[in-house]
Amino acid sequence: MTNAAGPRRIGDVAVELGVAAHVLRHWEDVGVLVPPRAPGGHRVYSDDLVVRARLVLLCQRAGLSLAEIKDLFAARSRAERVELFAGKQAELGARVRDLTRTIDFLAHVLRCTHPIVDECSECVGFSREDAAERIGALFG
Repeated sequence: MTNAAGPRRIGDVAVELGVAAHVLRHWEDVGVLVPPRAPGGHRVYSDDLVVRARLVLLCQRAGLSLAEIKDLFAARSRAERVELFAGKQAELGARVRDLTRTIDFLAHVLRCTHPIVDECSECVGFSREDAAERIGALFG
């Protein structure tokens, strides 16, 4: 990658990413994003480091811990990445399915004509499906 914007200080990068500067300092403390220091001791962020910081944010949004993100950056092959994160995609898929069911339930509740939701067979059906799903997850 090229340094199109040039080196930047921590405050500028924090604003660019929409995070507080202490977040970048924490990432440095745990070894996820370690910028070099200028002669005066200031952290210097290249474009490459800013790209990496954006990747950290994406990984966090995907539910990865900082330790997992550090492992991801340390992985040197596709096989290592697959070994580290094979279950993460399935876990996120399950969360998406759960959220979709919740959205469907809320959409029904908003259009339900019953005065009390537990008198509605569809609302009760959602609760039964949810219970069955959770029991299946426990014992499946």
